[in-house]
Formats: sequence, C-alpha cells, structure tokens
Amino acid sequence: MAALSIAFDIIIVGALALPWVLIAIDLFFSTNVSRVRSLMHWVVQQKQPAVAGVLLFATTYALGSVVSRIAQDFFDDDDLHIHALHRLFRVGVTESSIRTNVFCNAFKDTETPKPSEPSSEKSEQTNKTNSTRIDPTAGKHKTFQENNPKCEYTGRWIIRTRHPSTHDPIMVDKTNPQPITAEWINQQEDLASGVFLYHEAAVLMLGTDANERLRQYHDQIVVLRGAAFNGIIIFTLCFFWWSAQSLPGLGWAASFFYGLLGLIAVSHHFAVTPISSPPYMEFTLFTLMAAGWYVLATRSKGKRGRDKRGLRSSRKPLPFGYLVLAAFITVAASLGWWATQVLYDQQIIYSYQALSDAPAKPAAPKAQ
Repeated sequence: MAALSIAFDIIIVGALALPWVLIAIDLFFSTNVSRVRSLMHWVVQQKQPAVAGVLLFATTYALGSVVSRIAQDFFDDDDLHIHALHRLFRVGVTESSIRTNVFCNAFKDTETPKPSEPSSEKSEQTNKTNSTRIDPTAGKHKTFQENNPKCEYTGRWIIRTRHPSTHDPIMVDKTNPQPITAEWINQQEDLASGVFLYHEAAVLMLGTDANERLRQYHDQIVVLRGAAFNGIIIFTLCFFWWSAQSLPGLGWAASFFYGLLGLIAVSHHFAVTPISSPPYMEFTLFTLMAAGWYVLATRSKGKRGRDKRGLRSSRKPLPFGYLVLAAFITVAASLGWWATQVLYDQQIIYSYQALSDAPAKPAAPKAQ
C-alpha cells in the first residue's frame, strides 16, 4: 500500500493513457486486434487476480512515468514561438510563464524582499544570535524586478517588438537598451525559476505535515497535466478518425499544421547550445503528424483497408459527439491544470514570505 500511495499520481496518469493506447491499436494495428482480445480473454480465464493486478500495475506505472515526463516538458516548452508582423507570437500558458507571471505580480507593488532565508527552529545557533544568512537568489530577484517592474512581458501570447510608427525595436526600459526578444523573455523566466526553486526547497524542508496542502496541489498538477496531455492525444486521434470519414481535407490541413509547429519548435530547440533537454514536444508533434497521415491515407472514404480474408473493413465512422466529448475533457483538464499551477506557485511564494518575515524564536534555556 505504501508503494501505491507514493506512485498514486503516476498510476492515475497511466490509467488515463490507456484509452488512447487502445485507440491507437485499433487504428494502426487493426489486424492484431483479435490477437489482443484473445490475449485478454486468456488472462481472464486464468482466474489469477494477483497476477493480473501486478501486470496492470506495471503497465500503468510504466506508461504513467513516460506520459508524465513528456507532459511536463510539453507544457513547459519555450521553443514554440515566431516573429511576424512586428510582434512575437508565443505560448503564454506554460509552466514557466505561469510561474513568472505569478512571481512578478506577487512583488509588483512591494519592495524587493530582504536577502535572507527563513530561520529554522532546528538551528539553535541561529535562534541564539537571531542572525540571517545571505540569500543566494537575492541578485537574481533584484535583476528580475529591475528588468520588468510592471510585469508587461509575462503570461502574454502576443508581444509587440517594434514601434508601430518608426518600426524601431522596442526596448525593455529607457535605462535598459535591451530589445524585446524571445531569448530575453526566456532569460526572465529562468531568473524567476531560479528564485522560485530556492523558495520551494526552503518551504518543503519544513516537512510533510506543514506542507500537506502543497503536496495535494503538486499531486493535482501531475494528474491534471497528464490528463490534459492524454486528452490532446485522444482528441487528435479521434479527430483524424472522424475527418478521414467526413472531411479528409480538414484532416490533411490539421496534420500539416502539426508538422509546421514541429518544424518551428525543432528549429528553435537545436539553435540553442548546449541542448538542455530532449525534444519531447517536437517528437510528439511529429508523431501526431505521422499518425494523421497514416489514418487519412488508409481510413478515408472509399479507401478502407482489407483484412487477411480479403474483405473490406466494416469499421463504423466515429460519431461527432465523441470528438466533442474529447475536446471538452481536454479543455477542462487544461484549465484545471492552469488554475492549480497558479495556486501552487502562490502558495510557495507567500509561504516563503511568511517564513522570512517571522521572527526567530528564542532558544530554550538550558537546564541548571
């Protein structure tokens, strides 16, 4: 039971990934569907619930571990941006952009926090002297506030980079001759992340009892983020399935759009050296593009494949209601992840402020 409680969020994400795995098997390996069904029937006939439980746990945990890692990168990738029409178009809702926006607005109308770390009740020497140590992130915090004091470039999808009349590059500030670019915004997000991770570590060191709400928020983030990613996969596969039977042209346009997004992202990903993370999002986009090409080429009306007996497939078209349901679940999970991410970041920042402002408790007198 202890292992289940530790890996609960991973198992939930893996279980939510099973529907699109079954859809993929049905779409791409239709000739082997009967074999899969016979294998499942054989497992049921064995009447070994313990063995079936172990296999199900191993499958969902392995699948959930992979999906959770890809989903984390997919929703926190800054490679998808483009300059056009004197504007910067980028994804304004990523984990880093949400965190930067929350971090910036938390200190927008306040002075820069003092460079001190929260006092620890476990440190008797600190309690005796009531002294503080230098916060290593104080410099990053100060630089972040000086670069963007009004929070004008955080959490936005479209940012103007040139003046509409003179077409000159827009600078960050009159005293800072730095043009607004995607690289500069990424540097701002890195500064905020560096400070935030230090705050998070300081708060989490208080123990699990004091951070029960934070642990719940973190588990919800993992589950909702995985659910949103699984929803995107399910919606895309269902969309290609439906469009192949109803509007093949729309499906081809969507598949090429996935490829275009993948090319934009991969060009920015490998343009930065050294490469700090694998191209998970790019891999996902290209995989979905290839899946769309396969489904549209083999499942379009009048081009149904044949089974081993030479008979045409009797697959029924996907009802449009299923597509709407998949889109609704995807949007709901994405909004839930967004809101929970904001709550988690706010809780970390304000908890750290409360710890930093709390006076150190006097040391207990020694027994005579």
